[in-house]
Amino acid sequence: MSTGSTMLRAVLSKPSRVPSCLGGLLLAALLPCGSALADPLYAVTALAAAGSSGTGINAAGAVVGQFANGGGSHGFVYGAGGFLDLGTLGGAGSAANGINDHGAIVGWADNGSGQRRAFLYDGGVMSDLGTLGGAGSTAWAIDNSGTIIGSASTGQEELPYFQQAFRYAGGSMQGLGTLSGGLGSTAYAINAHGLIAGFSYEGPITVPEYPSHATTFAGGAVTEIAPLDNGLVFGINDAGQMVGRYGFTTGSRGFVFANGVATELGLLDPVFGSGQGTDINNLGQIVGASMVQIGEFQSGYHGVLYGLDGTPTDLNALIDPASGWEIVDAASINDAGQIAGTACKGGECFAVRLDLVPAVPEPGSWAMFAGGLLLFGMRGRRPVWRAGGRSQAR
Repeated sequence: MSTGSTMLRAVLSKPSRVPSCLGGLLLAALLPCGSALADPLYAVTALAAAGSSGTGINAAGAVVGQFANGGGSHGFVYGAGGFLDLGTLGGAGSAANGINDHGAIVGWADNGSGQRRAFLYDGGVMSDLGTLGGAGSTAWAIDNSGTIIGSASTGQEELPYFQQAFRYAGGSMQGLGTLSGGLGSTAYAINAHGLIAGFSYEGPITVPEYPSHATTFAGGAVTEIAPLDNGLVFGINDAGQMVGRYGFTTGSRGFVFANGVATELGLLDPVFGSGQGTDINNLGQIVGASMVQIGEFQSGYHGVLYGLDGTPTDLNALIDPASGWEIVDAASINDAGQIAGTACKGGECFAVRLDLVPAVPEPGSWAMFAGGLLLFGMRGRRPVWRAGGRSQAR
């Protein structure tokens, strides 16, 4: 058993003993870019049938996502009771996007009129959360107090796909506004302190792209966190550290925003330069995806584990290569280090959960830990932007 893999297992499996900043330091120190551990760090468990994907995970390791159902999809949860199809609101399809530690689930589902609506699934019942006056809505996350965030139609959109970010609490949906002149916004993440993050459009439509900005929604204001070109925030932890993506689809980069500084997340293959951060836990461990070459003329994505310094490690280097799995996306990570995502085998893809393989610490682990931290301290960070974005009251 390798000392590095043993040490990292200990770190990830004991989140309550490791401060948020230290978690990122450990990951960067013990997992240099492109390295593979001598023994698998994670075991891969398929949670649903072929044609499924995992999108969210809670503290107990329950995973939500969607699976192929006829010509569409249905949301699901996989937890202590096994696999459960969440159904719909009377229409054809649904998808589950988030789950809190009490097992309440949110996402979208079609109703009997074919409208896509945000839902809350709790106690075996799926409830329609409504809209902001238009036809459609989607819920992306729910915190442990039951506050739900997402985006919803207002009925006043210049274009039908410009929805506005919302906060749903106490049975009421409240619009969160946009940056100045923007037609739409979306809230993707919320932390334990109620800080909401996502993106907002700003100003009139421009050709060829309509620019978005990574933003927070708090106290009636929409605030750009940093001048990130076409930025979006996908995940936020309780320390207010955020991860997401900036740039356009053909050349996007992941970023982490911490202590007022946005740092670019590294790429597994700079030649196929595209990637993103999708979630960050309270240890500062980040998951996401980065593009790699998978054939002579083909490219695809691999799931990635990052440290706060942006150093990427391919999750496929942390599983047993004999398993036959290829991790193509890492969507969510909890404080125990479990990861929800998508993996492929035999030409078909499945929702999966990655669980740490138990290990007994070896002599010398702490010596390597101390040396890793020393090496990390000698490395320079790569600040991309400092905070100082615009703020627009609703």
